[in-house]
Amino acid sequence: MRVAELLIANKEKAIRAAELVVANEELAYQNVAKSKRVAELLIANKEKAERAAELVIANEELAYQNAEKAKRVAELIVANKEKAKRAAALMVANTERDKRVAELVIAQLKSANSDKLQASLMETIDLARQLIELRDPYTAGHEKQVGDLARAIAAQMGLDAYEQEKLMIAGYLHDLGKIVVPVEILCKPAKLSPEEYALVKTHVQASHDLIRKITFPWEIAQPILEHHERLDGSGYPHHLQGAKISMEGRILAVSDVVDAMASHRPYRPAPGIESALAEIARGRGLLYDEAVVDACLALFHDKAYTLRGIF
Repeated sequence: MRVAELLIANKEKAIRAAELVVANEELAYQNVAKSKRVAELLIANKEKAERAAELVIANEELAYQNAEKAKRVAELIVANKEKAKRAAALMVANTERDKRVAELVIAQLKSANSDKLQASLMETIDLARQLIELRDPYTAGHEKQVGDLARAIAAQMGLDAYEQEKLMIAGYLHDLGKIVVPVEILCKPAKLSPEEYALVKTHVQASHDLIRKITFPWEIAQPILEHHERLDGSGYPHHLQGAKISMEGRILAVSDVVDAMASHRPYRPAPGIESALAEIARGRGLLYDEAVVDACLALFHDKAYTLRGIF
């Protein structure tokens, strides 16, 4: 009986031993698999570490490049500020020079206050006109042609010799105030910006302010101030309307428009004399005085008047 029990017990032990062997083999297999995964993780982590190191290097290089770019941008900003500073200094110097020239012309004009100095006065007026043209070569001859046409219109309208001469001189000097406008704007070969055009328009008031300081045989400052005014109030600088614009100002306005449209400008070709005459005809009674327009048209259509140098 005990032998049988021992046999059973040994058999059970053998079974448990076999189960333990199987369990150990399974455990060993799992451990091998774990070790393999650990090795794979180590390799993956090593690759990640290498990639991270590469990214660090790349970021450092990028940061260096950005720092270099920022440095160059800063240098360009400084250089541009210096250029702007030099340009501003040059503009101030040019303005001062132009003011001195204008003061010299005005000083010469003030001395012409008698009949004996009439010839000298006219020479000085012509010098002032030429100085304007030197600053704005694209309008060379414009001042003289406006003055001559204004005198011819006055004669056609029956105004006396005094008024005719007065309008001629006003035409010769009507753009004197352009000395306050930078040459870069006067000669710009493109359409002016609103800011630049606003600066150009200041020449009217500047012309008036310079001329009114001089004792002339004629009162020409007022028509010069009005030569860009229009009957409907759309002109400048004071948007005068109708009877508030003197007859001299109305004559000068028509003369200026006709010659300006008949002449080339750096930003446009000349529309031509026919277009100029059509413009004042369209604006007759609205923008321009009717009698002045009629007199101007009669000069060109009936008396073959021509602007010198205009074909």
